[in-house]
Amino acid sequence: MGAPTALGAGLLVGARGQTHSAFVGGFARCPSLSTLLAVTTLARGHRSTRSGMELLTALTSRDLRLRYQGSLLGWAWSLIRPFALGLVLTFALGKVLGTGITAVFLLTGLFPWFWFQGSVQGAATTFVGNGGLLKKVRFPRAVLPLSVVMGNTLQFVFALPVVAGFLIFSGHNPAWSWLPGIPLLFVLQLALTAGVSLIVASITVFFRDLEHILEVLLNLLFYATPIIYSADKIPSGYEWILWINPLAPLFEGWRAVLVDGGWPGRDLLASAGFSFVAVLLGWVIFRRLEDSFADVV
Repeated sequence: MGAPTALGAGLLVGARGQTHSAFVGGFARCPSLSTLLAVTTLARGHRSTRSGMELLTALTSRDLRLRYQGSLLGWAWSLIRPFALGLVLTFALGKVLGTGITAVFLLTGLFPWFWFQGSVQGAATTFVGNGGLLKKVRFPRAVLPLSVVMGNTLQFVFALPVVAGFLIFSGHNPAWSWLPGIPLLFVLQLALTAGVSLIVASITVFFRDLEHILEVLLNLLFYATPIIYSADKIPSGYEWILWINPLAPLFEGWRAVLVDGGWPGRDLLASAGFSFVAVLLGWVIFRRLEDSFADVV
């Protein structure tokens, strides 16, 4: 058995018992840390990419397994949190303050936000929290933060039909723009999220305070992004907040496609630019700092 196959097989060996979540039932069982450390090398050359993908798949399934292990509702929590926040904000902003904001308006922004926030915040400590793994095992280290991103991405993918059903139930009929619009926005946000996650995870190794600063920054970013308001509500003179916010055009695009049944327009170009820069910058920073991870953690 070759190294990549052995790697995948080793990581797919897990603890006994059954999961409490139907969502993660099809994923691999959680491997122990000793199983991970047993793999010391990966095949090189044309098989290294395949090996990295196998490892990414195994770690993603492991993270999802651990996240919902012992949980009664399991994957349903990824739906409950955005829906609960959406209902509270709909009551507070729409009914109490009389802004007219609806649950549909909020949820089409909250679900992409939870995807981004969960990925970046979860990826921040992946290198720091796996110091022993970095020192003892040779593997493509980028898979550690990317596995967190992919786990949150899968949650978003499985939540999309629920969001679409809620939109239809609320009177928003499916539009033809959903077919090209949703996959395109999905790819752009995935690229942006992966790039930012690599940056945050790499810098946190050398600047541990970033983990705590990140929590504050994400809270500020939430209110600086048109999630609980539309971009046209920004007062004159403050438009620059949207120009420097990589999430703003992306979230406006989600709302334009899902709610209005239209096309993102110029928002699409801005989103593509931000995503490209994030991926490029994330990879450059990661590659420059990667060799020093094991010495610092």
